[in-house]
Amino acid sequence: MDGPQFSLEVVTLKKLIFSGMVEGITAPGSVGYFGILKGHTPFVSGLQPGIFTVSLPRGERETMAISGGFLLTDGNKVIVLADSAEAPNEIDLERTRASRDRAQRRISESPPDLDVPRAKASLARALTRLKAAGAS
Repeated sequence: MDGPQFSLEVVTLKKLIFSGMVEGITAPGSVGYFGILKGHTPFVSGLQPGIFTVSLPRGERETMAISGGFLLTDGNKVIVLADSAEAPNEIDLERTRASRDRAQRRISESPPDLDVPRAKASLARALTRLKAAGAS
């Protein structure tokens, strides 16, 4: 038997990523991962790069790489406004590895004009995408 469900929408500026009924989610919040079930206390949270997990009815799970954004819930509906979100099968591994390598190289070389927060954010996004795709 299915558990209590709520509505979830995951959107970016370019497209609707997910819309449907779910039993729970796990999201990468600004102070760590958190979970939401039906009836959760209403709140808003910033999102960091990480793996966003959706628990579907009948025990199925879907994951996606989120690069940041915001999540809000009223306890019956969750809306995620993501900077970007990709399912594992949408991730271009070659491009992602190149992005990871470029960010690692820039951080290790530490040129005087390096925007350190931007380089670290780029590295975090690439590592998240690789993790979501089950690659390294």
